[in-house]
Amino acid sequence: MGAHTRCVTDGSAAFSLAVARALETADFSIRHLAPGDHRKLYNLVRVTMSTVAPVDSFYIAFLRDEHMLVIPYVYDGQEHEHSGFQAYGPEGLTAWIKKNARPYRYASDQGRLLHKGHTFGDHERLSRDAIVVPLLDPVDGGQRVAGLASMLTYQPDAYGDEAVLAFEWLARRTMRALAREREDAHEMAGFVERGERTSLTHGSVPGVVEMVSHALGSMKETITSLIQGPGDGVDSKGTLRDLLEQCERLQTDVAELLLMPTTEGGDLLITLTPREREIAGLIADGLSNDQIATRLVISEKTAKTHVSRILRKFGVRQRSAVAAKLRPF
Repeated sequence: MGAHTRCVTDGSAAFSLAVARALETADFSIRHLAPGDHRKLYNLVRVTMSTVAPVDSFYIAFLRDEHMLVIPYVYDGQEHEHSGFQAYGPEGLTAWIKKNARPYRYASDQGRLLHKGHTFGDHERLSRDAIVVPLLDPVDGGQRVAGLASMLTYQPDAYGDEAVLAFEWLARRTMRALAREREDAHEMAGFVERGERTSLTHGSVPGVVEMVSHALGSMKETITSLIQGPGDGVDSKGTLRDLLEQCERLQTDVAELLLMPTTEGGDLLITLTPREREIAGLIADGLSNDQIATRLVISEKTAKTHVSRILRKFGVRQRSAVAAKLRPF
């Protein structure tokens, strides 16, 4: 079979043989990643796309509310950048992706929207091509934009239709992996009676301290062993690479803590129906009843009824209190 042989990978898009093989390899790796290792997951997406087209800068980000974007993974050139968060406005690229729920391509406006907001990569150079795809969460037969993934290059006209389709395909696989992880965590949480949950529940302050302390302790042991001098046959550079990987993973984990509900919020979510959990998330995003109705294609009266039930179950009167319990930072 030649390099340009077409092959269908998932029934919805056809790729050249080389790209199909890269995506199949990525899919296998995603399915076998350790749960919770999001750094490797995001890195796998970037590395796979770099086999399809040039990637000079790359980031993955998630919407926390109407104004904040949490960025757990940023890569520029040959190194990872600091994870973190930033505000976004109503007229920028993030808002466009959130509203349209479809990929943005540099060629659509010659980068006008891309260059309008925050810059990534080399701040002294403008990207000459880019693809930004939405990260979509399934919700009751539909989808909502949970975040975005972006790949940029300083080479003009580098991204064709196949690169866009491949990036979308990987974005879907990434969100499925994260959704499966949440489902597994929710199922495990059901094994424990509410009154018997430990103080180290994921998302609680003690749980966060425990996670960070464990990671720092492991890095401290590695550093101490290097200071004391490596033993015979020890690969110092390899040890340092492992230490660097631990630091990068911790950066991602700490950034993603902003996306987690508090222990109290997690407990409250368990009391909601799937539809109510979906609407609670939209309330936390700042959507009004009519906006929720439009997003979910339901009547405003139905949306109002759901909101009232959620407020009652949460034991609060104000919509802002729902956001405070689910997203306290």
